[in-house]
Amino acid sequence: MDEFKNASDILPSLQMVADQFRLWISAKEKSLKKAPAGRLRISRRKNQMQWFHVTKGTTEHGKYIPVKDVARAKALAQKEYDQKVLPEMKRQLSAVESFMKKFLPCNFEKMYVDLHEGRRKLVEPVAVPDETFVEQWNSSVYEGKSFDEGIPEIRTLRGERVRSKSEAMIADTLYRLKIPYKYESPLVINGGVKKQKKTIKIYPDFTCLNVRLRHEFIWEHFGMMDDVTYSSQVAWKINCFESNGFFPGKNLIMSMESAEVPLDATKVEKIAKQYLL
Repeated sequence: MDEFKNASDILPSLQMVADQFRLWISAKEKSLKKAPAGRLRISRRKNQMQWFHVTKGTTEHGKYIPVKDVARAKALAQKEYDQKVLPEMKRQLSAVESFMKKFLPCNFEKMYVDLHEGRRKLVEPVAVPDETFVEQWNSSVYEGKSFDEGIPEIRTLRGERVRSKSEAMIADTLYRLKIPYKYESPLVINGGVKKQKKTIKIYPDFTCLNVRLRHEFIWEHFGMMDDVTYSSQVAWKINCFESNGFFPGKNLIMSMESAEVPLDATKVEKIAKQYLL
């Protein structure tokens, strides 16, 4: 039954599919509002296609569209295509949303929680309850990156030491939203270039858990983007992440700032809610 414990892993992918359908639907609806009135009629004459614009003010054959006015023919053709595809998009979105609502691995968690305490100790559940899952996720012991002497002490609401006020802002937002996170938990990745493989240990700023989806994200904050040397290091680090299967939106969150564009608390909260709740 180990496979079922990861059943909810499909939910992030389904959510991405649903989000894509919403974008398509919105774009098609906007396009149809701007589309010209009437419809397109196409006729073949001597192996050539001819276009006609049929409206209320024309006959059923419509008004001839010359080649130089191909943009109008395209707009009419696009309109008729959008009118056909839009209902299907909405149907597909509805199907995905319906499945996501009905697909509830948490029902199995409730069955386990509702058992008598004595029975729970004897049973191996097919799905671990959220509280137990978070407790297990937090239980791993790790040694974070050390701090050099002379660096100012900046503390979070949780009492841990971080390296900047921006990191404290992110940590405090996660803490306030009750999003489990680990600060500078080590991660071993391949940091080599080209065909050379070199295993290195890095310390991502935050390793966060979306409890609802049981999906882990790395959150990296890049705080000195106006520094050329620092920006070059950021480019290298992002390349390393992607080479090791970490991609923005999938399992990697990135925030940036510079002297002229400081980190904004409102933006931090939006990012946290978008990916981690």
